[in-house]
Amino acid sequence: LNTDAVLVGNFGCEYRINYTALGDGVNLASRLQAANKLFGTVALVSEATVRGAHPVVVFRRVGLVTVPGKAAVQAVYEPLYRNPTAAATETSVEETAPRRGQSFSFLPVPCAEAQEVLHQWRMTSRTVLDELTITYEEGLRCFVAGELLEAQRAFDRALEVLPQDGPARLLLKLARQGRRPGVRWDGVIDCEHK
Repeated sequence: LNTDAVLVGNFGCEYRINYTALGDGVNLASRLQAANKLFGTVALVSEATVRGAHPVVVFRRVGLVTVPGKAAVQAVYEPLYRNPTAAATETSVEETAPRRGQSFSFLPVPCAEAQEVLHQWRMTSRTVLDELTITYEEGLRCFVAGELLEAQRAFDRALEVLPQDGPARLLLKLARQGRRPGVRWDGVIDCEHK
C-alpha cells in the first residue's frame, strides 16, 4: 500500500482508451505488492501510508528495501492491528476521505495462502504481536548494522514468539548467508520483483 498523488482516469485516444492510474506512487505500490511474496506478508506499507494511518493502525517496520524503478531506499512496514487506544484521537470519515491529489491503493482479494496468514494474525493476541515487534526490531537493527550473529539470535527469538512470521524467516535466512566478500554491507534488501 502506498499513499501519493497520482493521475486516475481514462487515458488514450478515441480508438483505444483505458481507465488506469499513473504515477510514481502507483509504481511503488505495485513493487510493494510484489515484495509481499519475498517477505511472506499479506500487505507491505510505505512510510507515507504509515504517516497517514498512525496512530489508528499499529505497524512494525519490516526492513529497508530497494525496488525496481526507485533509486532511493524505502522503509517498509507491516500493519499489525487497529490501535484500541486511538479511538479518542480518530478523525471523522469526512476528514479522512480521499481528497483531490491523494490516492489510496487497495489489496485485491487475497489468495488462499494469504487468507491463511490473515487468519493466523487474527488469532494472534496483541501481546504476542507486540513482543514479536520488539524482538524483530532488535534483529532488524542488528541486521542493518551488519551485526549478523546478534541479528540471527534476535530473529530466532522472534520465531519462537510467532513461528510462521515471514519477515523474521527471511531476514534470518539472509543473516545466515552473511556478507558477500567485497560488497559493502548496508542491510538493504534488494527486491528484484517487477
